[in-house]
Amino acid sequence: MKRFAITTLGCKLNQADSEVVREAFERAGYAMVPFSEEADVYVVNTCTVTGATDHQSRQLLRRALREKERRPGVRVVAAGCYPQADAEGLIRMAPGLDLVVGALDREMIPTLLESAEPGSTRSFVRDISAEREFMPTPVERFAGRTRAFLRIQEGCNRRCTYCIVPTARGRERSAPPEAVLSQARAFIDAGVKEIVVTGVHIGRYGAGLAETGSFASLLTSLASIENLRRIRLSSLDPAEFTDELYDALAGAGRALCPHFHISIQSGDDSIIRAMGRSGAADDVRNTVSRLRSIYPDAAVGADIIVGFPGETDENFENTFRLAEELRLSHMHVFRYSPRPGTPAAGFDNQTPEHVKKERSAALLNLRARLGREFREHFIGRKMEVLFETRRCRDTGLLTGLTRNYIRVTAHGPDSLMGEITDITPTESTATGLTSPE
Repeated sequence: MKRFAITTLGCKLNQADSEVVREAFERAGYAMVPFSEEADVYVVNTCTVTGATDHQSRQLLRRALREKERRPGVRVVAAGCYPQADAEGLIRMAPGLDLVVGALDREMIPTLLESAEPGSTRSFVRDISAEREFMPTPVERFAGRTRAFLRIQEGCNRRCTYCIVPTARGRERSAPPEAVLSQARAFIDAGVKEIVVTGVHIGRYGAGLAETGSFASLLTSLASIENLRRIRLSSLDPAEFTDELYDALAGAGRALCPHFHISIQSGDDSIIRAMGRSGAADDVRNTVSRLRSIYPDAAVGADIIVGFPGETDENFENTFRLAEELRLSHMHVFRYSPRPGTPAAGFDNQTPEHVKKERSAALLNLRARLGREFREHFIGRKMEVLFETRRCRDTGLLTGLTRNYIRVTAHGPDSLMGEITDITPTESTATGLTSPE
């Protein structure tokens, strides 16, 4: 049996896209192996959100191409956002690729490989700007997994000055609600216990649909599905939290995981404006306050960019103070990396790299402290944990996530893997909680 390997960079939406690729290969008779092992086909599902992720994508592709040099007959595929944004540039930077596929048509990769001539590069990248509808490819084979990514929306109509996503993902478009609910039910029938709702801007769900729809109404429908144990939401912008959505969150009941990730990017209003984003720091404060009024024990995290062009020490301090004030339980901290093709890449007042590193280190230290304080609040309290179908590699203990996104390790039999059970953590670790006895 032929073997394929896939590695994924970037967001949860990319992870969902990789599931489509995985299923397409398995339907074609391939077996999946880790990217570090020998395979007949290597697929890199790329990310292009920054210049740094472009570099990471190229590194992984070159690693696979070296394996191709060692074992003639190996095929290497670049897929996703990087090819969609700059297929010709990628082919120049990583010569020897067999297939380049954009953000559309990833489910066709096995078929396209069959018709690609050995020794040449076939590029299959369609114009995504022309897309006005979104019908996600159903994922049916989900054996051995406890959680699944539910894609409800694609694209972005905004033009943040640092971001290439509208070029890579196209305009906003939403999946019909009946398709979303059908996929959710299929996941449940396959034994999935947690569904992660994902998209570029899930709070903008409804854009592109002929009939009026909203994310709030879709969330209410999802929460009412029988036997759906958990719904977890991917990232939301502060502006996407409407009164209707707060009502839906409050009414979702036990199904909704109290874990929210907010795209803040900066806590300084002048930098927010320079980024081309809407809203202000006070909007973030109000959002977090309302979320915690509904879910007092909620995990609230954020995306933050440091070192954006023109960011002064005072600008950064405003961001640092906001993160500390909000008591964020987790943060994704990014050093600004100029992305060719975006306005910010041409700004004159670029921040020196050593300053970016210093500011990033300060926020990472704050992240460690706030995360530890958040986790320690739950020592000795009964918590519901969904254990994964693998044990912790370092300790051999069961490992899983609480509803509010705390990693827990615990002793227990294999029969608990893939199951939801109550655990009372007794100790804190560097990254989570544990019940060692």
